[in-house]
Amino acid sequence: MKPLTGRVAIITGASRGIGAAIARRFAAEGAKVAIVARTVEPGGGLAGSLAETAELIRTAGGECLAIAANLADPADRARIVPETTAHFGRLDILLNNAAWSRFLPVWEAQPRHVHLAFQMNLHAPQELSQQALPFFRKQGEGWILNISSATADMPPPAPYDPDDRYVRFNRDGHATLYGTSKAALDRLTAGWALELSREKIAVNALAPVGAVASEGALAVGGWDTRDHLEPVEAMAEAAFQLCHRPADELTGNIVRSLPLLERLQAPICGLNGEVIKA
Repeated sequence: MKPLTGRVAIITGASRGIGAAIARRFAAEGAKVAIVARTVEPGGGLAGSLAETAELIRTAGGECLAIAANLADPADRARIVPETTAHFGRLDILLNNAAWSRFLPVWEAQPRHVHLAFQMNLHAPQELSQQALPFFRKQGEGWILNISSATADMPPPAPYDPDDRYVRFNRDGHATLYGTSKAALDRLTAGWALELSREKIAVNALAPVGAVASEGALAVGGWDTRDHLEPVEAMAEAAFQLCHRPADELTGNIVRSLPLLERLQAPICGLNGEVIKA
């Protein structure tokens, strides 16, 4: 039996990139997946759509439900868990991947930018976690995984090393607003994990070591040849590891993908579940 057989997972931001990859990986491990995003059909400004992700999952023999929703809209957020549980009858895993980012000088950030960053990157995970919790408690276990970012790390103080990749990205990439919202998400994750530590509910945050060259990330631009580009399969594998192991083994982690896989001695698998790198 596959590790996620009988499980139901919600994956937000699943029209492309990391979210789509995780949805395919979870489905390959037996999960029924509810995939959530704004882009329903192909043909928008970016490659990828819910329809395309759903087709890949179904062609591979998986089962999925596509839910069109704008995670910045509280009314849309309120529909996701009820629609999933009405369709599948249960909920075991919540994966908060959808995010909003604009990389602009922090002194140019408008109130609407700050509002959107925190609606998508903090309020949405908080509200969906609240909605999912009763189902986890009813079943006696559950998993919440929030997708974070290395930009959440506190930049070092001066003097600044111009050759340091992290210094360079935060200075020239203008990641302050995005990183601030993700830092809040990391703290929220740690708090959820600690407050639920007497229950069998795992709550973790996962970020790539470097950039994942997804459709959305490539559209932002600003890549440097010295940047570390991580395969999307590494994030999908790390997410799988964090969403099936018991809470008493893995909860409260604010972790990077590749170090986690090394720590667990877990190989990187393709999105179909077959090992591609031991």
